[in-house]
Amino acid sequence: MKAVASFGIVNADTSGPGAFLRAAKWYWDELTDMFAAAGFNSVMIPMVPNTENVSRNGAPICTASICTRFGSPEGYLEYLNEKGIKNVEVIGVSAQSLFNSLFETGISIEKFYDVFYDYAADNIEALLQFQGSTLLVSPTPGIGFLKQVFQNDEVRMRRFFEEAAVSMNKIGQKCKASQINLAIRNEYWTQMRGEHIEAFMELVDPELVSYAPDPAHLKIAHADYEHLFRKYAGKAKVVCFTDTKFEDETDAYQTISPEFPQDGRQQRVYYDLGYGNVDFALLYSILKEADFDGPVVLESKYSLDIPKGILRLRTFWNRLEKQYLKNREVK
Repeated sequence: MKAVASFGIVNADTSGPGAFLRAAKWYWDELTDMFAAAGFNSVMIPMVPNTENVSRNGAPICTASICTRFGSPEGYLEYLNEKGIKNVEVIGVSAQSLFNSLFETGISIEKFYDVFYDYAADNIEALLQFQGSTLLVSPTPGIGFLKQVFQNDEVRMRRFFEEAAVSMNKIGQKCKASQINLAIRNEYWTQMRGEHIEAFMELVDPELVSYAPDPAHLKIAHADYEHLFRKYAGKAKVVCFTDTKFEDETDAYQTISPEFPQDGRQQRVYYDLGYGNVDFALLYSILKEADFDGPVVLESKYSLDIPKGILRLRTFWNRLEKQYLKNREVK
């Protein structure tokens, strides 16, 4: 298995306190040094669509901003290599990120998956230049957003779900031609939530599309993450390690702020790895038993302390490896 540190530890695509800081190139220069100093030589980048505003950003969060600052993805890879990072192993693309950009681009929801394909294809090309292996895709926007757009019309919601599957097969064909893996992830607030991911995987071509189990989101949606890891570990191209203590007592998944709930006893969804309630020792052993040898994306999403969070990623992974070896010795 290969530990891959996610740049998703930083909330880089929203406004709020520190937004100008997170948009500065020097901020990411320093963070990149920290990832390398923590012993990570591969990273995952969640990429948002190219828009006029984001393209001017100093953060490496879209291909346009990378080309603006480094000339090309290859130029960015050279920069990473100088910092001590070998490659961008995984790029993440998100239907929610695309949906968020619609107000700026003026694109209609009817053309959503045509534009999503272009967004994915652009990042596949970047991934090749980054010497990476996997495109990690979140196929639909949040349920709360879609309910507003489709005015709670379940027929249209179902049709959109099916259109997402068609789109993933098309993107999967592009990935296969480029010798890149396509993997689907399952946020608790999208149409992939919980056990719905299994219905979706029945709609896609398994030769083109794989599933990357994401335990925190499965847990929040009351799905059996142990079962799903056991079922898909042998077929997975990549898996996500995410952590949580969040209990969705107010059905935040149906709102337009599911990652930042506004009601209930809890408003924090994501926790640094090892600080939530997910049983990672169990998941690590499941992956080992299945001879999984792909990337494990370590994502302490939106950490409250970025430098400490980066170090926690390393200590988390080191402890997992040591615990697994120790348990084997006892047996």
